[in-house]
Amino acid sequence: MTREDVAEVFHNAYHDKPLVRVYDKGVPSIKGVVGLPFCDIGFAVQGEHAIIVSAEDNLLKGASSQAVQCMNIRFGFPETQSLI
Repeated sequence: MTREDVAEVFHNAYHDKPLVRVYDKGVPSIKGVVGLPFCDIGFAVQGEHAIIVSAEDNLLKGASSQAVQCMNIRFGFPETQSLI
């Protein structure tokens, strides 16, 4: 698979997920998500290998904001309400 193929797969999977950001180039870092409810995903392709990296603030996306997001979905509120 080429870099473009991998990018297409990620964009098709996450284009409608408002709290997931897919990097077109490079990989994410913790610094980019601290204090935010996002999960950032990036990748690099090297030969036959795809290196996939995700970053999230464990206290937000990993715990409290995930609970708020699930509650929003359950009760029919916009998924990002009270988060962004």
